[in-house]
Amino acid sequence: MNGGLLLRAVKWSSPRWFSLICLAVILGGCGGQEPPLSKEAQALKKDLLGEMNTLTASLVEPVEKQDWEAVNPMLKTSYEKLEKKGKLVPVRIGVMDRNGILQLTYPFREAEGFDFYNFQPVKIVYVNKRKAQAKLYVGKDKIFVLMAPILQKDQVTGAVVVALSEAELNKWKVSEKDFLKIDFNG
Repeated sequence: MNGGLLLRAVKWSSPRWFSLICLAVILGGCGGQEPPLSKEAQALKKDLLGEMNTLTASLVEPVEKQDWEAVNPMLKTSYEKLEKKGKLVPVRIGVMDRNGILQLTYPFREAEGFDFYNFQPVKIVYVNKRKAQAKLYVGKDKIFVLMAPILQKDQVTGAVVVALSEAELNKWKVSEKDFLKIDFNG
């Protein structure tokens, strides 16, 4: 019996088997890579990041001071600019304070004051200081959100949220899967 185990061990340790195992590992590793983003997903990423970068930069001071009256016209201007371009029209644009509590949305909705801090993507924004996206359900409708931290001296003072409808993603020809795999931090 022991001789049989030794014989099997010798056969498996031969260079030919080693080469085949290495080839299988290499080919298996290559097959698991995600395909690159579609041109449409890349365009959506570019447009969303452009608006998010503009918003987060312009909102630093008023969010730090929690001057929500100053924030509201900025959200309105950003939304109307996007609407006028017609390229990317969000359902809403919102701002959360340093505690992850939604303070304002444009267009206005009576949902302000909701605490989102325990929502996992919000934790990524506040703890890791990175952008995060997620899919939410509002009733039967899917809403896709992108959140970005508002930073003041490397401290998160709040976050910007842009919510897109499933119809908007379809208009861009971006699937739910593609939206969720976009790396908005890279």
